[in-house]
Amino acid sequence: MWLSKQPKECQMDREHLSMVADKFQWVFSELLLNACGKEAKFCRRERLITPFRLGLALTATSASQQVETLADFHRGFNALWGTQVSYEAFYKQLAKPQFAECARTLSERLISDMSLKVFGFTKGRAFGEFRRILIQDGTSFAIHNALREVFPGRFKTVKPAAVELHTTMELLCDAPTTVVLSPDTTSEQAFLPEPTSLRASLLLADRGYVDLHYLRRVQDAGGFFLIRAKAGMNPQVFEAFREDGKRLRSLRNKPLQTIHTKLPKRQRVELGVRWDVDGCSLSLRLIVSWNRRTKSFCYLLTNLSPQRYPLDTICRAYKWRWQVELLFKEWKSYANLHAFDTEKVAIVEGLIWAAIAAAALKRFLAHATQLIAGVAMSTRKAAMCVTYVLSDIVQALKTAHGASLDDALRSAVTYLACHAQRAHPQRDRQTGRFQLGLEPLFGSNDDAEIREAA
Repeated sequence: MWLSKQPKECQMDREHLSMVADKFQWVFSELLLNACGKEAKFCRRERLITPFRLGLALTATSASQQVETLADFHRGFNALWGTQVSYEAFYKQLAKPQFAECARTLSERLISDMSLKVFGFTKGRAFGEFRRILIQDGTSFAIHNALREVFPGRFKTVKPAAVELHTTMELLCDAPTTVVLSPDTTSEQAFLPEPTSLRASLLLADRGYVDLHYLRRVQDAGGFFLIRAKAGMNPQVFEAFREDGKRLRSLRNKPLQTIHTKLPKRQRVELGVRWDVDGCSLSLRLIVSWNRRTKSFCYLLTNLSPQRYPLDTICRAYKWRWQVELLFKEWKSYANLHAFDTEKVAIVEGLIWAAIAAAALKRFLAHATQLIAGVAMSTRKAAMCVTYVLSDIVQALKTAHGASLDDALRSAVTYLACHAQRAHPQRDRQTGRFQLGLEPLFGSNDDAEIREAA
């Protein structure tokens, strides 16, 4: 059931609480992070600014306050560790080329090791048969103009230097699985998941990722996709049905562009379309709907079965792609993912990874609270609330004191369960992401058995 009251301590799932504490201690292991720093040649001797100390300080600062300048990170480091490191010495460490590699390593550890399955499908519902449901997209922002040669932007006059973060997100974990940093001019399609990794999985993506050769490889590998298609595509239409089931015979056996003006606007249309790709036929479903606001057609391309996944289900499922946009908003609004006034490539990259690490930590705490306390969580609210409970967790990680970490996590879960719950769970079922049988998992759930909501 959906719980709306603040959970008592005795209601917490102690097994999951212990698991969460173990994950924190593993990811923020002083021994491992310092070893990674030495391997990357960030430091040869462990002085005041060690990889562990720097990584914990940057992550905590990004997650707990608004950061405008490098001096904010410098002050955060000294405050956390009780040191008096000069700004010049601190800046020199961040300017090292190896700093970006260390920050990326910490970010990747957080993304890969601090991930929990928090959603599942009611038994027997559509989409429940997929191993994973992946969402692919990217977000970009401008950086210092002096970096235009290293990170060229697409809009050379307005934003000559820009970066893009290519992200693969797992819907059932409600978190990214991979994040790749590149210049803004790099093709998005180069960062799509390997087709073989999509076996028995579903990929959601925007129209910038349409590549017929790639889609054919995904289908051949036993994978599935639901992608927004481009308006200029011109496949051969071999079948056409209106939303009410009426067959549109006049639209059959013609190129799409020749019948474009004849497509109905009052009802959605499902077309069976075919391309010749690498000498073989690629037959897919094309869902066409009229957007009254933009006064243009919207196209969704998929290889999902029409019997199992009718037209309306396809259109509703594509809305899940919005979850990655909400993820990007969290990064930029609550984790300090933005440009800093620096021309140093290592600092630009390193602070981007620090922001991703901070966001991953916040989202992990939200998901851990859901599993431990048994309440459906808002990751946006949690991103705003974590700042009030993070200090005790960071202090426990700083001293590697297991009992203190357990106490800090217990307090954090109690606080977040009260202040970061989803406000309208019933509305989520009617118009939100839970309308197709997607359900939140709680600590007492088995992965294959979803608790029915009241």
